[in-house]
Amino acid sequence: MNFRSVLYIIGLLISTLGCMMLIPALFDLLNNNEEWSVFASTGIISFLMGITIVLAFKNRDIKIGSKETFLLSVLSWIFLAAISALPLYLSNLNLSYTDAFFEATSGITTTGSTILLNIEDASKGILIWRSILQWLGGVGIIVMAVAALPLLHMSGFQLFFSEQAEPSDKLKERVKNVATSIIIIYGIFTFICALLLNIVGMPLFDSICHAMTTIATGGYSTQNNSIGYYDSLPIEIVIILGMIMASLPFILFVKMYNNDIKSIFLDKQVKGFFLLLLLSIFIIAIWLNTKLNMSFIEAIRVSTFNVISIITGTGYSTEDFSKWGGFAIGLLFIFMLIGGCTGSTTGGIKIFRIQILFKVIAQQIQKIIRPHQIVKITYSKALIDDKTTLSILALIFLFIVSVFIIAALLYFMGLDLLTSFSAAATSIAVVGPGLSHEIGPSGNFSLLPNQAKWVLSAAMIIGRLEFLAVLILIMPSFWKR
Repeated sequence: MNFRSVLYIIGLLISTLGCMMLIPALFDLLNNNEEWSVFASTGIISFLMGITIVLAFKNRDIKIGSKETFLLSVLSWIFLAAISALPLYLSNLNLSYTDAFFEATSGITTTGSTILLNIEDASKGILIWRSILQWLGGVGIIVMAVAALPLLHMSGFQLFFSEQAEPSDKLKERVKNVATSIIIIYGIFTFICALLLNIVGMPLFDSICHAMTTIATGGYSTQNNSIGYYDSLPIEIVIILGMIMASLPFILFVKMYNNDIKSIFLDKQVKGFFLLLLLSIFIIAIWLNTKLNMSFIEAIRVSTFNVISIITGTGYSTEDFSKWGGFAIGLLFIFMLIGGCTGSTTGGIKIFRIQILFKVIAQQIQKIIRPHQIVKITYSKALIDDKTTLSILALIFLFIVSVFIIAALLYFMGLDLLTSFSAAATSIAVVGPGLSHEIGPSGNFSLLPNQAKWVLSAAMIIGRLEFLAVLILIMPSFWKR
């Protein structure tokens, strides 16, 4: 294990985070808010701390192998969440460090759950900082998906980097180039989303904040009533388009950039994602029309926005869907677990893995019918090996088991059953609001006991890292030479 390289990169990340704190400091300074000094001082201290770590562990030969990648993936999220919580803790919001850490973790993991009682009373520096955290977390997730998850054989990215004939150095360079292209595309999407939101009537500051949290599928808003505050169909349409684009594999956008325009239309995962969206929107719209007496046009509008927000893990809302009844809440719970596409900023199990699961079920049925027949699993004309299949099945199992374990812990802490399960699911799937009245779109997580907040913070990090990366670190064999 090359600890020097891991700590060197963590130092770079901390110093970068410190620099980013100067942005909310500038916003507060321009708006004559005294909180600018909190961000400025915390940013400078974080920058100096990061630079100190960089200088202490600087090495001419920075080596990042598979072990270092797993350790870096886990430690970076923990360190960044802990440090990004400091300006929230030191601000005039009067938050305990537990609440500040929960808010920061929810931001950096793009979950979107909040403990703030009155968001509109927060300074512009606080609001832009929450959006920056989600934006940084979103791009970090995609880069991690390209660089780290293929090592776990469960993301589908190993299919893209599968040319065994390529030398190791050339393959690393290719991954680096893809990651750089993704960061550029991510920034372009954010700029376009902010521009369109401003054009259709959202104030400039709100446009910037919502663009960052839309493309990150994070869901932090500048308003207590989220997107419902604006009551604007054009704004909802722009955000819907942003959420959908951010839920598609960014690697396909790289292919489109390289003149492979057909790839995004031919991708099986994308087709499955859009099929899920259409069916889900239609079913919920019928329910709202028949059971809640909404007009069909209004039901389609409400269903489209909120269902896409839940499936993509964004967590925006225009209605309090915790009041839609048992059937709708049950479906939204399932949508929450599924999520978007692999290689996007969304959470959940992901469409790719659900598709592989159904292929495994079909394979087993075929084996029962024809025991002597050899049945291979293919995906987009690529053969899925047993290692990939087993990793995907293990992740799905861990996902479901984790929801039950966390829900049980929350239930024993005094939360009701629906709150416990929806809080567990929304943290593991990094979605945002829960499905009960207490933690739903019209509520927040502020009334939960501190122990529950720490459990959910850990769950958000574990869910964002997709389980296996964390489990690998706690295995004794990982640390053996």
